[in-house]
Amino acid sequence: MQRIVQPFTVVCICIPKFERTLTPLSLKLRPPLNTPLPPRMVADALWLLTARSRGGNHWVSNVHSDIESVDIAGHSYPVTLLNNSDWQESYVASPRSTWLRYARQEAIRNVAPGFAGIMKAASCLIFGPLSALMHASKLDEAAIIGNYLISTNLYPQWNARDIADLTDNMRQRHTDRPLMIRNICPEVSPELTDNLTAQGWKMLPSRMIYLCDPQQKTVWKHNHVKQDVKLLADGQVDIVHQEHLKLCDLHDLRDVFRQLFIDKHSHLNPDFSPAFFELCLETGFLELIGLRWQGRWVGILGLYVHPESGWITTPLIGYDTSLPQELGLYRRLMALLLQQAKERECRLHYSSGASQFKRARGGVPALEYTAVYDDHLPKQQKKYSGIFIKLFQQCAPGMLKRADQL
Repeated sequence: MQRIVQPFTVVCICIPKFERTLTPLSLKLRPPLNTPLPPRMVADALWLLTARSRGGNHWVSNVHSDIESVDIAGHSYPVTLLNNSDWQESYVASPRSTWLRYARQEAIRNVAPGFAGIMKAASCLIFGPLSALMHASKLDEAAIIGNYLISTNLYPQWNARDIADLTDNMRQRHTDRPLMIRNICPEVSPELTDNLTAQGWKMLPSRMIYLCDPQQKTVWKHNHVKQDVKLLADGQVDIVHQEHLKLCDLHDLRDVFRQLFIDKHSHLNPDFSPAFFELCLETGFLELIGLRWQGRWVGILGLYVHPESGWITTPLIGYDTSLPQELGLYRRLMALLLQQAKERECRLHYSSGASQFKRARGGVPALEYTAVYDDHLPKQQKKYSGIFIKLFQQCAPGMLKRADQL
């Protein structure tokens, strides 16, 4: 059957004030000129336009990748290219940080203080050979497709022809770089997972995530959910939606995000820049919701909604960690996320971490993968890539499942 491709219309988009130093460009977008552009499409286009010009560091302070683009099914998507990865490079751009640095950091963090030195030495014995394999295979220099430098990318259901065209295009453009697509989960995108596998992409386990369907009544019967909803409605903390936020609020909102995401958890998490917060406020790339208590900003939630996929997640969340735990800021934020998913009739991608917390709020564990394509690589490079992939395919699922039970 012949595929009918709708003609593109050239539409001129004015760049918001965070990017007015660039000359407005004409972007190829699918909707006709007299049809309002979907907000998701506009926000993604502006993210990509600026990233191609200024690099990933413009949006995420601890990412130093170049950005190019690739067309898939009539739309442009980012491709991140990292040539030099240091110890601070965020895992959203660096596979080395995803599989080695982050894992080592967590292993050292979770042992008793007196054993930290022993764990550091032991981790060198484990991660040293893996690091050498990654260097030889150039996995850390992979061309990562559809990567918006957030913890969880959500994708349309690209069909088999789309994936075949993408694979052929990218293997010719990057003859010595492995190809990757992050955040592939059979429970989230079953057709996409099958189509990638059919084209020779290998599934490399990356993390345990938690999924929830807020439309199911059983979710709201969990005791923790009931308590969180009651807490959210107690009136102590104000919920301020995107339309009521101002530019002058962004400094404090970014600060509470960094308190949790960067200072408390890990410097390998994406450290979103001030320019990224402006992008979200002006375009809704992430829909920002703030929590205000006694006149000060104490919490932030950034909603990422992909209407075509039917999922919602939050790549940006934070709260004032100096305040008493009794205020329940994290519980309020997660109750708000669950509530927003229900109102929008979306399934909820809880992302990773806080396993027991999310299980108690309807989260069902699922393995998430990074899809890797290496068939086009030179023979020796492909050999090392294959060894690394097989090791992780054999060992990582069991380790991730055991960690989920802790």
